[in-house]
Amino acid sequence: STVEHSEDVLRAHVDESDTVRVVVPVVRQGFLDWLANDEKAFGRAERAAARTAENLAGETDDAGAGEANVGLAIRDALATFPADEIVVVVRPKEEQGLIESAATASAPEHDIEGVPVRYVVISDE
Repeated sequence: STVEHSEDVLRAHVDESDTVRVVVPVVRQGFLDWLANDEKAFGRAERAAARTAENLAGETDDAGAGEANVGLAIRDALATFPADEIVVVVRPKEEQGLIESAATASAPEHDIEGVPVRYVVISDE
């Protein structure tokens, strides 16, 4: 999820019997902060992942910050978590900043490594 408060919408996509892994890519930062490997943005992503996982139904396998590149963050998660489905939560293109826009452009469109991908678009407004 690149959206910090996505848990309300995500609840409709998670059952009590599901095991989930929540990854929040570090994309909510300025370009210079991204170049400097901004620790504040990483901490913010960690907290958003933990909050999202805490507010979802089902069991949480893990929750944390991920690579800014959404495609890479998904591949990293798949390396240790055998997902049946990937739900990518993004803001509408017109609300995305430079880093977020570049990060979501790298996300797979339909599936990745044979796992189906579904997109949920959530506006900040």
